[in-house]
Amino acid sequence: MVWLYLLGGLILVLVTLQCLMKIYFGAILNLIMNFIHSNIETVKAKLFDEAISKIKSNKKNERLEILELGIGTGENFRHFPKGSNVTILDKTDLFLPYLNESIKKNNRNDLNVSKLVVSKAEEMVGIESDSMDLVVHTFILCSVDDHLKVMNQVYRVLKPGGVCIFMEHSIDNENKPRKILQKIMTVVLGDRFLDMRKIISSGPLEELQLKNYEMNNILAVILQEVLS
Repeated sequence: MVWLYLLGGLILVLVTLQCLMKIYFGAILNLIMNFIHSNIETVKAKLFDEAISKIKSNKKNERLEILELGIGTGENFRHFPKGSNVTILDKTDLFLPYLNESIKKNNRNDLNVSKLVVSKAEEMVGIESDSMDLVVHTFILCSVDDHLKVMNQVYRVLKPGGVCIFMEHSIDNENKPRKILQKIMTVVLGDRFLDMRKIISSGPLEELQLKNYEMNNILAVILQEVLS
């Protein structure tokens, strides 16, 4: 009988957490993303510098055209080149207050946030083909309906010589304790841990660089970063 009480208690906790996530989703995600991004900041800064140096689609002294998918709380804005034109695509405008806060906090008023597109990443409604020098997405492929459609859309909107920077968390098929924790996170947060290396490698990008990074703190047992 004891195990029934334990099971009932566990179910109650999970249901409560899910309800809280729905009510305070924006605020909770803001806290989670701030924590995660603060712990990969050094790696991310290097990644952006390397990737931006490879952009061949933009003429000297022209503003970069940047598209960020799933803008979230604006944690990547600090790494965008000065004076860039930024288009934001997200399936909701729930995070705009946090985005505005990020722009002020990082003193990025030089960025021209020229367009907000409320659309699924699989569709990218209103974004022209061959129009972007840089596409950025972080931690979104776990929540889309069709990964290949998203990657095809990214390829469509990139100019020839453009670059895509992405950071995605992945299932760890080699570390069983971590994989179990990832499964628990999936139940609690509704987030999915997928084999991102396999998913991203199936996309249409002509040149692909994949690197694995692990966070050096408690979340190292939960998240595995895949960056390119």
